[in-house]
Amino acid sequence: MHGDLGDGYKTPPLEPLSLDNIELGQSSQFQAVFTHLEARGGSNFIIDRLIAKPLEISYDLWITLPRIDFKGKYSMHLNLLLLDIKGRGNMHGYADNAKAFVKMRGTRYLRNGKEYVKFTKMTMRIQFKDFKLNLENLFNGDRILGELGNTLINSNQELYLNEIVPGLESGLSKKFLDVANEILDTATFDEMFPPGRTIINPISFPSLSSGLGPSIFEPPIASRNPDGGILDNLPPNNEHFKTFTLEN
Repeated sequence: MHGDLGDGYKTPPLEPLSLDNIELGQSSQFQAVFTHLEARGGSNFIIDRLIAKPLEISYDLWITLPRIDFKGKYSMHLNLLLLDIKGRGNMHGYADNAKAFVKMRGTRYLRNGKEYVKFTKMTMRIQFKDFKLNLENLFNGDRILGELGNTLINSNQELYLNEIVPGLESGLSKKFLDVANEILDTATFDEMFPPGRTIINPISFPSLSSGLGPSIFEPPIASRNPDGGILDNLPPNNEHFKTFTLEN
């Protein structure tokens, strides 16, 4: 999370994670700008499920983010329930038990006679279950109106969360893609998957009743085979389809 891989290798730190500015709202009813955004807790992600195609540099991951805390600056104008909410200043908040689906695609290439790996595409979809904002200095710092404004904002998240999430998904995807490629830049393909030490095992999937594969991304059956995943173009004889795992 601190970006120090040892032996002089460093990558951008994940804690805190700096995010791009987010601009929301195109109407007179809702306008907001979030700047100087920092998030903590992203490095504590849990991989719930992974579909890997190492030889084709293809990975699909289902992830849980137990807790994300964030802070930054904001400027907002929101008409909500006949109340004109305005403010500018510091903001902070958190998200608990967020779910994410990540697709990573890459390529193998030669450099100085050795084969390396580079990710060329990373897409992310996020669902927040418990998301809270606290905006300071609403209504020019009036405490009572400020508390009322924050309560109304958090009780009507559908007005802004659907606009925040795409910008957050795009920003995190770009950030993690850069970090992943900086890490991969130091290791050859054979160092990641040593010949003679990479064991090939048949693939197994959880039963439909297990509930794995969040329905927010695709129906339960489809989620066992994400678009572009390892089961695409499955041959009649499933025995030829393998996945790779590593010892140690």
